Amino acid sequence: MTAATRPVALARRRLPALLVLAVVVLAGCGRAEGVADTRRALEGAGYQEVDIDLRARRGIGVARVEAAPGGPPADRGAEVVWDRLPVRFDQLIVALGDAATPFSYEELAGRFGPRDPSLDGKQVDEQVVRSGLHLMLLLSAGALLSVGLVVVTGLAVVRATKRARASG
Repeated sequence: MTAATRPVALARRRLPALLVLAVVVLAGCGRAEGVADTRRALEGAGYQEVDIDLRARRGIGVARVEAAPGGPPADRGAEVVWDRLPVRFDQLIVALGDAATPFSYEELAGRFGPRDPSLDGKQVDEQVVRSGLHLMLLLSAGALLSVGLVVVTGLAVVRATKRARASG
């Protein structure tokens, strides 16, 4: 292998790892996109400084929406989440500043009617676990790529040093 073909061979060996990393990143983007869409819908409804948090506590899936005070009432935020958030939750908490209003799933169904079944495909606990696993896989893949890059660079330096000693 000549010095000119070495970078091409190295790039070909890295391509599968880069493709795996891209797939992992894109897999996590779909769920995050649904939460981001819900946040944008809440902002479109008049809420500011919106944050959405999904957690499982004591076996109960909790979706928490936080926004700055002074926007529409909590009921309106609950309706937006009911119509948009692509995760099944047992309880929704809408916190506007220091005032937090809890809503049960059953209460929301009574107020706003049946929820689109496609939104309930994932539970909050599944969402949290999968997000954590995707992050762990992403960080692990990044660490492996970093270690591989260090090893390849180290080997290249050692080979270059040996060649320099042999020729000089």
